Amino acid sequence: MVDKESDLYPYVETWLKENRLCFKTAKNKGLKKYSIIDVIGITDVGGDLSGEVETIAVEVKRGTEPFAKASGQALANKVYANRIYLADLRDDQFNPDEIYIAGHLGIGLIQIQNRECKEVLSSPYYKPIEKLNLALLENLALGKCQLCGYFFAIGDKRKIWSNLASNLEKAIKDKKGFMFENRAVDIRKRKVGNLSMRRRKDGVPSERKFICIDCISFHSKLKINK
Repeated sequence: MVDKESDLYPYVETWLKENRLCFKTAKNKGLKKYSIIDVIGITDVGGDLSGEVETIAVEVKRGTEPFAKASGQALANKVYANRIYLADLRDDQFNPDEIYIAGHLGIGLIQIQNRECKEVLSSPYYKPIEKLNLALLENLALGKCQLCGYFFAIGDKRKIWSNLASNLEKAIKDKKGFMFENRAVDIRKRKVGNLSMRRRKDGVPSERKFICIDCISFHSKLKINK
């Protein structure tokens, strides 16, 4: 028996990296207004022609919580993620009723045993609420480029937007991504209360969009060549 659920997070994080080939993982992340996810992984699934990624959310338990309650907590993460799992610490396998409950709810199951994770039941694919999924990815310092559609690092753990500039010339000079705001859309969304975040004191716009470093570099070269 472990003292804290968080002691199990590294095992799940390793499983996401090695078995789901996640290029980005995080612990205790989410939108504080709604909920925090125990362990998250982001993996590329778009192949050669798409920037599509999958968000995998894992609810971690020590094997002491009632199974249906724990399953319900995992299920709530489908508002954020494409695939959702309950990872439970246990020596014995999930019994038939537990597998039936998980299958009925639509969650995947992971057994944690001896510091190893084993997928017992795969998660179905979900289409999360887009604005919550994008907000979650932004909290992981990932942004979607408006030109190529790929996700790229917009910052780091300490500063989410440290790899961005709000001035295009500065973005080109410093080889950073570009963050901009559609002011007309910003005003329109405010009228209907459709902005989840207020304008920040540091000047970061509420209605944020990003362009990646590669697209900026490519288009700046085209302009120079002309």
